[in-house]
Order: sequence, then structure tokens, then C-alpha cells
Amino acid sequence: MNSFSRLANARGISTVELIVVLPAILLVLFASVEFSRAWLTLNLVTTAAREAARAGSVAAASQFPNPPTAVQRIDEILGVGAWTGDVICTATPCVADAEVRADVSVAFTTMVPAILPMLQSLSIQQTARMRYE
Repeated sequence: MNSFSRLANARGISTVELIVVLPAILLVLFASVEFSRAWLTLNLVTTAAREAARAGSVAAASQFPNPPTAVQRIDEILGVGAWTGDVICTATPCVADAEVRADVSVAFTTMVPAILPMLQSLSIQQTARMRYE
């Protein structure tokens, strides 16, 4: 068999290899994008909880639960209506050295729910605590 006939028989092999390998490459690509988005959302929720706890720690004691300044900080970071949770003081009424706790939860939805339907929607929750001043 000459070299020309061997080359003629090998045509399309690279296409078959691409078809075999492409799903795995795309899965890794989409998984890394979704993981990055989830990590970013987790960092935003953590920041929002910390900011809300800080704003709650200096709010007037009569404004608890959910002081307007704390809720406003969460809304600025996450968007109005994009989160659930509350900012509370462990003491009633809130006194110095009491604990102010901010619980923030966001529903994270994946961009590609058809690949992993069980991960279509995840709840990302964070809690921050600070001392009332």
C-alpha cells in the first residue's frame, strides 16, 4: 500500500477526534464559568452581609429589626429585591456590646441548567456579626 492511499484512508480522523473530545472540553469550560459566577456571587453576598452588620452596629436601637441604613447597603450591593434576610440585634432593646447579626441569602441560578438540572438554583447564604456600639 502506498503512502497516498494511507492518507486517503485517514481523512476525517481529526473530525472524529474532535467530536469525541469537544463535549469534555465544553463541559470544563462551562463548569469553570459557572464556578466563577458562583464565587463572585458568594463574595458579593459576603460583602453585603458585612456592610449590613456594620451599618446595623451604629444604627439607632429603635430601628431594629432591619434598620433602614443596613437594608439600603444590602440593596446597593445586591440590588433591590434580589435578596432575602434580616438584620437583627440579639438584645431587646439593643444595648452596647450586644451582637448585631446580618443574615443575607441570594438565589443563584446557573446559565446552563440543562447540563446539571440539580444545580439549576442554589441558595447562597452568609451571616456577619458585629458588636453594637
